[in-house]
Amino acid sequence: MKTELPNDKTAFLLKFVKPEHEDDFIQGKLYMNPLSYFINLEKESGKRGVGDALEASAVFVDVEMTLMDPVTDEVLAEGKAGRINIHSNDRVKSPVLCMYSVDKDVLRLDSEDENTINAFPHIEKEDLEQLVSDFGDNMLIINAKHFIDRVKEKCEELQINYKAGKVKYHDFSTNYSDRINKYVDLDSSAICFIKDDYFKAQNEYRLLLENVNTESHHILDIGDISDLVTKFKISDFFSGRYKIILKKEKISI
Repeated sequence: MKTELPNDKTAFLLKFVKPEHEDDFIQGKLYMNPLSYFINLEKESGKRGVGDALEASAVFVDVEMTLMDPVTDEVLAEGKAGRINIHSNDRVKSPVLCMYSVDKDVLRLDSEDENTINAFPHIEKEDLEQLVSDFGDNMLIINAKHFIDRVKEKCEELQINYKAGKVKYHDFSTNYSDRINKYVDLDSSAICFIKDDYFKAQNEYRLLLENVNTESHHILDIGDISDLVTKFKISDFFSGRYKIILKKEKISI
């Protein structure tokens, strides 16, 4: 039997969290920073990693620019820009919960039968070291399907529109059409799920609240999720010592 994991499925989620914040998350209090937080974090620290100055931005490179008078259409200046970044001032206020997707990109498949897949979590040593450096070694393993089900239920109750899914990573040094086409509407949440290849090792699965704006943070309280969460260490999870048995019908988000 051919061993494979569906391309578009997340087996479960990891939340990298400081020990002092574990209990709040397990109680279902989802602390969500706005995208502007991550923009400012890189700008203030000068370090890319947790922070990303290009969050929710349309990024163009090698752009021919023409500055025109809006009344007369007179050309005032022309030139070429190495890179232009544009974002919506409203969209960067959207709160987001960032997690790690355990999927085909990080599972080394071992065997399978009709009902289950056996796999080992595996990433490159330098990627593991970078994760621990950026986030610490503490994490929570989350039952992905039931977690998203509870998020959906709470958001419907509160009339919150949300978008959840994997981040797509792109080479920002090139103007690829499939990325540029998503820049048509800067207010769309789609732009918030595009990041530079630099962050690819984070393999991010993101929950974003589309019709909530905040300057500081937002807490989405979905109720106790202790039945969905297991405490673990990042370094242990990717050590190669642990085999994961996945039931095929459960791989569904």
